[in-house]
Amino acid sequence: MVEVAKPVGAPAAKFIVDAVGDVARPHAGLPPRPVAIDAMPGKRGLPRGIAYAVGWMRHGRAFLVEQSRRFGAVYKDQFANIPAVMVSDPELVAEITRNEDRVWSAALAWRLFFEGLDPSAPRIDSPVALDFEPHKDSRRLLMPAFSGAALESYIDVAIPMFERAIDGWVARGSVAFKADARRLFAKVAGRIFMGVEDDAQAEFLDHQLAAFWQAPLAIVRNRYVSRTWRRAQRGHRSLYDWLMKQVPERRRGKGTDLFTRMCQTAPDVAWIDDEALVRLFMGVLGAAFDTTSCAVTSMAYELARNPDWQTRLRDEVRTVEPTYDGVRRLESVEHAWKETLRLYPVAADVPRRALRDVELGGYRIPAGTVVFALVAATSNDPKLWKEPQRFDPERFARGEDKQLKGAYMPFGGGAHACIGAQLSTLEAKAFWHVMLSKCRFELAKPYDARHQFLPLGIVSGDVGLALHPC
Repeated sequence: MVEVAKPVGAPAAKFIVDAVGDVARPHAGLPPRPVAIDAMPGKRGLPRGIAYAVGWMRHGRAFLVEQSRRFGAVYKDQFANIPAVMVSDPELVAEITRNEDRVWSAALAWRLFFEGLDPSAPRIDSPVALDFEPHKDSRRLLMPAFSGAALESYIDVAIPMFERAIDGWVARGSVAFKADARRLFAKVAGRIFMGVEDDAQAEFLDHQLAAFWQAPLAIVRNRYVSRTWRRAQRGHRSLYDWLMKQVPERRRGKGTDLFTRMCQTAPDVAWIDDEALVRLFMGVLGAAFDTTSCAVTSMAYELARNPDWQTRLRDEVRTVEPTYDGVRRLESVEHAWKETLRLYPVAADVPRRALRDVELGGYRIPAGTVVFALVAATSNDPKLWKEPQRFDPERFARGEDKQLKGAYMPFGGGAHACIGAQLSTLEAKAFWHVMLSKCRFELAKPYDARHQFLPLGIVSGDVGLALHPC
């Protein structure tokens, strides 16, 4: 292990404050800064940045593990046009995410990927793009929408939708799982997040989210040059305008979806007006978009290849009813879910920027430096995990994840840990309760998949399954 971060100097560098205003809720971004750390191992430059991005997309966590093996636990590199310091030591990753000394900015890091998506709004106001007190305000707004009663209402909506879809798959005897699961979870998200029951509206919601989630993959942030960026801007604007029109009605409504709950429980905080409310909700939608379906798809691939585990989980789901209380008790299913998130991480990293000069792993990191805490590398590091490439849910029954501080953080950590983590887990467990109770399955055409980021982590291939009623 290497040294943890030690703060050096003033609370925030003056040039940062001058450029962005309030660092907790910045009104402008901070352009990427060269990583001027000559003694640090690694590479940099735009050709390297493009090669890094391609390797990251095509080979996922295997690429990140290999780079850490090659350069060490702290190294300089470049992702596309963003020079950065990459960190894969678990203690440092945990230190960065806890951010006890307020050294690290999530807001300025995430703005690098979404800056200019809405040219008319100087602030982004997604929960991940806020820090300190404004971030606490956003969490207070969101907490009632993720209470136990709210989660139960969401799962009660999701289970019948899973049943109808899976009945259709079983009747056909096959499913192109990656594509069909994505469509299914998009519809479920439309219902529980927005109360959308109309298929056309659900398709609109899914299309706009898909468009603006491609923003991080746009190397050129110019709508006249980049088709990806142009589509991202249009998707963001269309969704924003659609949501803004609904706020007054949602405040008067009786819906139990997440958006209605947010509209009716807005805290007495001056900066959270209707526009900020919608931007916060869009941030939640963006964080939830496709994340659960990606991990469920990767889990389907592993269960198809591991019939013994499939049988074990099927035996467990038959012991409980398909209800909120029932799915909460599915311990082995949860272990398999956690192992999927470890082996096929949905998030590659936790991006941060240094607000002041700081020591990290024995290196002086200048203020403004971008740092990627590589949670996908730590969860697959052979120095930290026994046989990390083997699908072994038992490692969570043994508590292996709790013995490795900072090595397992699929939903991030610290103040910015994903507020929807419990909902995602419950939704996945509810899906597998239905799927496993209705059929057994195997790969229609067996193949050796790899992990990839597009931009979310998922198993490669279409995961075509042959289904057999049970």
